[in-house]
Amino acid sequence: MTATVGSPQAAPRVLLFSMYPLDRGLWGATTRITQLRDALARRVQLDVISGTRAGRAIAMARFVASRRLGGLAGIYVENSTALPGPADLLFLAIARTRRIPILTYVRDAQQLFPEYYRTTSLKRHLSRALFLPAVRLLMAISTIVAFPSAGLAAAVVRNRRPTVEPTLLPPGSRIASASPVDPAARGILFVGALSYAVHGAAILLDAMRLARASDHQLTLICVSRPGDEPSGPLPSWLRVVRAEGEEIDALLPQVLATITPRRRSPYNDLAVPIKVMEYLGYARPMIVTDTLETAAIVRGAECGVIVPDTAEGLADGIRTVASASPDQIRLWAEAARRAAVTNSWDVRAATILDLLRVNT
Repeated sequence: MTATVGSPQAAPRVLLFSMYPLDRGLWGATTRITQLRDALARRVQLDVISGTRAGRAIAMARFVASRRLGGLAGIYVENSTALPGPADLLFLAIARTRRIPILTYVRDAQQLFPEYYRTTSLKRHLSRALFLPAVRLLMAISTIVAFPSAGLAAAVVRNRRPTVEPTLLPPGSRIASASPVDPAARGILFVGALSYAVHGAAILLDAMRLARASDHQLTLICVSRPGDEPSGPLPSWLRVVRAEGEEIDALLPQVLATITPRRRSPYNDLAVPIKVMEYLGYARPMIVTDTLETAAIVRGAECGVIVPDTAEGLADGIRTVASASPDQIRLWAEAARRAAVTNSWDVRAATILDLLRVNT
């Protein structure tokens, strides 16, 4: 897919190159890219190429044929979990020959971590074997490479001197449209997938059962795509909701706190979940397990509680927030909102343009 959106004709022209389709709903990566697309479009004339590998190849060919590369002030690339295709690499190499600066964001490296990527087929074995060579080639073509965390950068660059210096560009926050937190609310909100054991589905459900022993009004609101919710029969206090983006805002009056139950693991320690940054924008206290990057965000913002990655630890965190004074709950919520403003998608878009040296 190719599109052009953005500011008046006098503004610089930038290309957002997404290795994900942006017309199939909001989740994880597409939430990030869509928010950045909108923020960048408020500052520059923005061309967008997105889609599956085959769709991108057609869009890139048309882009080159129509001479759209001419006049570009920069290219921002959102890499996908899948490998970049030959057409992707060729297109970006052509752009480099024309001295167009390219900022590539490497969002994850799940192929390197067995808890997320099991090599159950020949295709997956090949994907794991080719991941580092393909990503490093993409990095070599780029002018600047960005990662969500220093840990992920180290995992990708390990044992090799990088051709360009990694830059940190963690996810941003969307400021939700919702009333301030109600200390009497009893909903605990989880957004995302619980399909892997390391996502913490088992300890989250056990924690809710434990916490409800002292507060029967507590409920769990699970916003997930079909197939990503907890498996098996669901308890009456768990509500599964299909919502995305601003649709989630309508749930917030019922929400006392957000929760991130991820288990400690090599990948979870270096990952910066998009949902954690989105939670800041909901302006509710946050309950998170002590995975390194997530705990650092909450600790730095002073916007909630950090607990061990066990059912008992999560239950203690839920009880701590549920029994806190209204003043303490509001302090946590206000701190989350301040952190969201500091880390908004508009701030991230401005950083991207600064790195590309695009004057707006």
